[in-house]
Amino acid sequence: MSDSFNVKEIEKRCEEFFSLYDHTRGSIREMCELKKIHSREVAKNSVLIAEGMGLGRYDVDMAWVIGELHDFARFGQAVTTHSLDDSDKFMHAHLGAHILFTHHLVDDIIPDYDKISDEDKTVMEKAVYHHSDYHIPDDLTRRENLFCRIIRQADQLDIFRVMAETDWKVAYGCTREELLKTGISKPIEDAFYAHKMADYSKRVTTADFHMAHIAIIFGLESRPARRMALDQGHISKMMDIVFSDPDVQKRFEGMRGEVEVFLKS
Repeated sequence: MSDSFNVKEIEKRCEEFFSLYDHTRGSIREMCELKKIHSREVAKNSVLIAEGMGLGRYDVDMAWVIGELHDFARFGQAVTTHSLDDSDKFMHAHLGAHILFTHHLVDDIIPDYDKISDEDKTVMEKAVYHHSDYHIPDDLTRRENLFCRIIRQADQLDIFRVMAETDWKVAYGCTREELLKTGISKPIEDAFYAHKMADYSKRVTTADFHMAHIAIIFGLESRPARRMALDQGHISKMMDIVFSDPDVQKRFEGMRGEVEVFLKS
């Protein structure tokens, strides 16, 4: 049974995989580059969360590995669909787990993969498979649940960075001014007061898309992840907005207050 991960070699092999998409062009190239950076940042976040939870070196390294692997299917998705939007036909997390663990791509990424315990192979597979699910399944083992929670929170933290740094025209198909002229739907607002992530299927207005991204904050269950959200500052930048309609702005201020309460709890 392996008692350590060769992090440097795994990082090298992941870079080799990512570099396969360096010859793409236009928007596909931009999406692939975005996902390359995202994978690195999520891996870093996973380490910080795992360390903040007091996990040992082996588990911290495994959290990093899962972070590196979690979006492997995104690159093929960008090339095949010219989009990063999931659908019933293309669930990137599920497909990524299938490619890595059923078709054994992971054997080429992790040295001595065969020496890893069957338990931890399953943990890694389920963490990749479930990282973008709205709810973590109830039938996971304690260890499976732990690593699913780590990768989900690490991923959510970097979504704030991506959204804070992305031009609104690219992210939402409209300018900042145009988005802030729209309203906020009641189901999206209710999610903030319930301290729950918003149901994406309930989005109606353009502003709903931005607010639903902010509501991802309620998926940060651990203190280390919440502290990171405060320290990184991306969520604060996302909430630094003023709606054109005073009534909408008043509702937004109440929602922003719920985020601040949640992060400090």
